[in-house]
Amino acid sequence: MRVLFHAPPLTGHTLPMVPLARALQAHGHAVAWAAAGDALELLQRRGFEVHVAGPDRAWAMTELARQWPERSSMDTMQVVAELGPRLFADVYAPATLPSLMELLDAWRPDLLVHDVMAHAAPLAAALRGVRSVSHGFGLPRPQLSISGAEARMRPHWHARGLDMPPDCGNHRGGHVDICPPSMRLDEPVPAGPRWVLSPTSGVKRRHGARQGVLASFGTVHHHQATFDRLLAVLMWGPWPVRAALGKPPDPGQTWPSHVHAAAWLDLPAEWAVCRVGACHGGAGTMLGALAQGVPLLLLPVAADQFRNARALQAVGAGISLQGDAQTESQMRHALERLHDEPAFTDAALRMADELAAMRQAEDVARALLR
Repeated sequence: MRVLFHAPPLTGHTLPMVPLARALQAHGHAVAWAAAGDALELLQRRGFEVHVAGPDRAWAMTELARQWPERSSMDTMQVVAELGPRLFADVYAPATLPSLMELLDAWRPDLLVHDVMAHAAPLAAALRGVRSVSHGFGLPRPQLSISGAEARMRPHWHARGLDMPPDCGNHRGGHVDICPPSMRLDEPVPAGPRWVLSPTSGVKRRHGARQGVLASFGTVHHHQATFDRLLAVLMWGPWPVRAALGKPPDPGQTWPSHVHAAAWLDLPAEWAVCRVGACHGGAGTMLGALAQGVPLLLLPVAADQFRNARALQAVGAGISLQGDAQTESQMRHALERLHDEPAFTDAALRMADELAAMRQAEDVARALLR
């Protein structure tokens, strides 16, 4: 069988799909990716066949700013509510659809597996008569986000003589759900076939002594002043620190001996040896930490990070600071609590057990193709 994978050109939407792609390859199926921007190199380094489809992130953000000039004057939570539908349905989808359809014609897959925010994918698959299955990137999206995307995508389906299925066609052939059951909030469970997959499939859990703080500033929002304050706290100690800045360190910066800072770190390996984590709250980073039983300080600044923070606090595996609470004093106090209060680590270890008990990619690959 020939299986094509597709996600927007964002690391947090691409990497969650890699375990399933590898599992399908291991079962002897031909696997390729439709990708753009930074995702091209990311996937090529992992040995996948990759074809260009759609714009890169830089173009998309420029186009988003052109279409949505009022964003700069809006409240943060208003932006969070509208960002997904505007970016993925108004910007990425129409710009991706032509090249994705050309690739379907040229590569002729039997199955298209796509990120739930890749709204051009189910439409392209419907137009070409290809089975499509959506793949989650973290916690399910809220109904407001789903409805906003539906309103924007429905005209694209109607213009091509098709009635749009619910949720922009995301579940026309089923859905791969990577949300741990205990972290599901109030999101609707999609109708139709659903395969639950561990978001940390294949991760080997490490047991033993841990020390220090791992800080990850992410791949998109690492410029935020929030992370400058976090770094100031960590540079004063007392904990050993390893920090993934998301950008090259300032060559003029002098780092204290207890801090190791780099643009990028191998986060799965780092989570296995640190005691406490601090990050923006992106789904992949958060779930990667929990797979190793690491309690977290979350500092959400955009997108789904606020919902992820709610889910983390609901299971007791960390602390979230938002808005005006993201001060140096409150960050230090939160990190002290995460080190000193065993309840946070106990909750994170329970989440590690839950993630390990979810189905692995090899099982889901077999079930998907039955």
